[in-house]
Amino acid sequence: MSPSVVRWLGIVSPTRKPTIPSLLTILIYVACHYAAPAQAHTVDITQQKNMLWGERGLSNPSRRLRDIADNSLLYFNMRSVVLLTVATPASINSTLPRMLANLASFKDKQQVDTYGHDTTLAEHTIVASTSMAVQLGCDALSQTYHQKCYELDHFLNAGVEDILALSKTKAHAYSLGLSRIKALVDLVSLGYDVFYFDLHHVFFRNPLAYLYANTSAPVVVSGTPASGCRPLAAGPGGRLPVDHHRLDIVFIRSQPSTFRCLYNWLYWSTHTTHDVGDKPLDHHTFRNTMQECVTSLGVSVISVQYLDPHAFPSNCATKCGCRTNSPVDPVRPGTPGANSSCPPEVMSQWVGYLLGCSGSPAALEADMVRYGEMLAATK
Repeated sequence: MSPSVVRWLGIVSPTRKPTIPSLLTILIYVACHYAAPAQAHTVDITQQKNMLWGERGLSNPSRRLRDIADNSLLYFNMRSVVLLTVATPASINSTLPRMLANLASFKDKQQVDTYGHDTTLAEHTIVASTSMAVQLGCDALSQTYHQKCYELDHFLNAGVEDILALSKTKAHAYSLGLSRIKALVDLVSLGYDVFYFDLHHVFFRNPLAYLYANTSAPVVVSGTPASGCRPLAAGPGGRLPVDHHRLDIVFIRSQPSTFRCLYNWLYWSTHTTHDVGDKPLDHHTFRNTMQECVTSLGVSVISVQYLDPHAFPSNCATKCGCRTNSPVDPVRPGTPGANSSCPPEVMSQWVGYLLGCSGSPAALEADMVRYGEMLAATK
């Protein structure tokens, strides 16, 4: 045994005479340090489940979340809405400030705060932090952008390092997924529409203006990774595509049916055993829960709509957007009217560009700079 192990067992101590360890002490050490690792599919979410659910049902929204939501409230087209995203250590120094600056560029006479003042989208964004270090970084940024910072179950999610490569341990694919669903349930139950987006975006136009004008379903989500430039639509009877739903964007209109379906989503995610691989748990459970809800309640009560990839292209499928359901090739350098090698007539359709396949934080920042320069060139 190593000296540190021997000291841990009590065989040798620098401050006391040698002792003989008990058999129980040795067994405990062996069990803790030499037991075979748990299988990937045996992630235990009991602690989080017990935190979320009690004898009287689902735990209510915290007072802090209610206060933050009230202070983040945005009136847009006669609707009450808040924006929500999640920040991690990988995003706090580059991705988050770039996104907040992006959101701060959007002001609209249709969007006012509770005092009737015109405001920016950044001021109505709730940034859910995964650790105290991220929370402090978010608080510092709020001096400039006036977003609100909310502690998202730090004791469960503090090990999450990067939303693109979720964490070093599979447990965080579960904990963060459940935390996100609970935040959506809470905000919708308070009567707010919710626009959730991952930070790996650049918005070219006001996303709320687009969503309220061009979608009507109670639940609107980004296209699936497999769909590429092909617009998705629910099939007969509201049947959803069987593809994996990545949920880069989720827009929820607050109404009784959406609350019921979100509640069921959280319940099934916490009360059923899942093997999600390295996918976040909420991505894995979304489709089956929503399908059951749509089938049971009917499309006149609840439906799911998918964002048009021509308006919200993804760099997983194309670097220059979509045209007639196909990826667009970059134009040759020097082409008149082209911005950063993408055709201007295609860029004019973009509302937001999803950058979920950038890879590393450094590559994501480079992509955000590149598409940000495209945005600046269009103004």
